[in-house]
Amino acid sequence: MSSPQNKLSRDAIRDTWLKHTKMNKGNIRYVFLLGESQMTKELEEENFQTMDIILGSFKDTYNNLTYKTMMSFQWATKHCRNAQFVMKTDDDVYVHIPGLKRVINENANALQNAVGGSCQRIASPIRDKRSKWYASFESYPEKTYPGYCSGTGYVTSLNVITKIVEISKTVPFFHLEDVYVALCIKKNGLRLHPISGFMLAYDF
Repeated sequence: MSSPQNKLSRDAIRDTWLKHTKMNKGNIRYVFLLGESQMTKELEEENFQTMDIILGSFKDTYNNLTYKTMMSFQWATKHCRNAQFVMKTDDDVYVHIPGLKRVINENANALQNAVGGSCQRIASPIRDKRSKWYASFESYPEKTYPGYCSGTGYVTSLNVITKIVEISKTVPFFHLEDVYVALCIKKNGLRLHPISGFMLAYDF
């Protein structure tokens, strides 16, 4: 996933780790997913050159990341029906493609019923209105979130993505996308699968 103003990041990704996809190594395909903004015309022009951008019909804001994520899942189930695995990541993340392929091969069976990545088993909602991750009691009255994988990047099977899309029709909207996906995972009876190869910058 990307933000409209992050063209430099998208170009850097295209010129670095996405080169593996351009050389068709490992049958990997990618798209950048964005919402509407004042830059929509520029994004359409960029896509005319790159043919790798999907624009959703919602405003591209932080509080709409859940819409963006679910759009990506819906798009994958419709346009990637022959895919075995799907990875969601952000435009400020570096993906080591050979390492990703190894991780998928090593965890292929587990990922048929789980989402893998850098997973937190439990976390508490932040009630401070000044926080980027603020959650009101009205939007989330529980004391703890279900376990979740960091939204910076996770991988799973198309089978799981399909189940999440289907169950999302019965899960009320929540603006923190990694928590929302976790709610769908929990309701589906699916699992989290911590994978050591997924590291966040503050893990170092």
